[in-house]
Amino acid sequence: MRIGIAGNGSIVRRFLKDASGAETVKTTSICVRERSRDKGEELAREYGMKVYTDYEEFLREGDMDTVYVGLINTQHYPYAKQALLAGKHVICEKPLTVTAAQARELAALAEEKKLFLWEAFKLPWGTILPAVKEHVKELGPVRMVQCSYCRAGKAYEEYLAGAVRPVLDPACAGGSLYDVNVYNLHFVMSLFGVPKKVCYTANQGRNGVDTSGTAILQYDGFLAVCTAAMDCSSDNFCMIQGEKGWIRTEGPISSASRAILCLGGEEKVIALQPEKGSLRPEIQAFARQLQTGDRTPCYEMLKHSVQVMEVLEALRDQIPGRLPFLA
Repeated sequence: MRIGIAGNGSIVRRFLKDASGAETVKTTSICVRERSRDKGEELAREYGMKVYTDYEEFLREGDMDTVYVGLINTQHYPYAKQALLAGKHVICEKPLTVTAAQARELAALAEEKKLFLWEAFKLPWGTILPAVKEHVKELGPVRMVQCSYCRAGKAYEEYLAGAVRPVLDPACAGGSLYDVNVYNLHFVMSLFGVPKKVCYTANQGRNGVDTSGTAILQYDGFLAVCTAAMDCSSDNFCMIQGEKGWIRTEGPISSASRAILCLGGEEKVIALQPEKGSLRPEIQAFARQLQTGDRTPCYEMLKHSVQVMEVLEALRDQIPGRLPFLA
């Protein structure tokens, strides 16, 4: 797999670091805006890449079979679409798009052109989610699910001081729902599918962004409560409670360290995640799929990504006074 990089932010730096240790993967080129050329050249020197500042030229001349889109949320759709139209496979950071219609369009385009399109959200490729899937039936009828991912960071400090990064700009599809709670939704929906009904209540900042909020997903017989915050921090976890016991994951679900099963009052660890938060397992999984040419697992995961996007959009529509996204 030969990957061209679009972007130069913190997630791109993480991706480059983890991709550099992945077998059969090479990052070959990077596309940045002209005003970010210095940052692009710095990364290019470190990882042996060629720098472009024109995306069309990058797609046309860059030595790549796959494009990694690590840009702000509102740029995922146009950059991914242009790459697919150019015949490139695409790895796109979460959330896949900012509307369900965009997600459906990209999925259809990828299948039409027989290309891979992956949403990078880590959970399926680690040890935690597969273990929870394996053991959840032992809990008997599920009655309650709780997920918490609350972590304030530098972006919120800057927000309080008057500066607004894209992650806290509603016009850029920022906010706790799209940037943080999406992980909780991926986890819950990977286990239980599409909910029957959803509702969302948020704390909103001065620009209308949801700095924190809680989504409630209604399923037959139980509720899933997904809370995320960018304006406060706490211990984080996901808890699945059934009539016969419970399963708890420790830490934010995107980087959970372990999963514990409790039946009859006896606890046991059912999974450990040795590389918490590492992107390497997903990168290696994508490379294997590309090498074998089997697109079925990719398209099955893509169907899930579209469903998550439909739920995200339904939740977002419940934020009072929400602003339109930038084009």
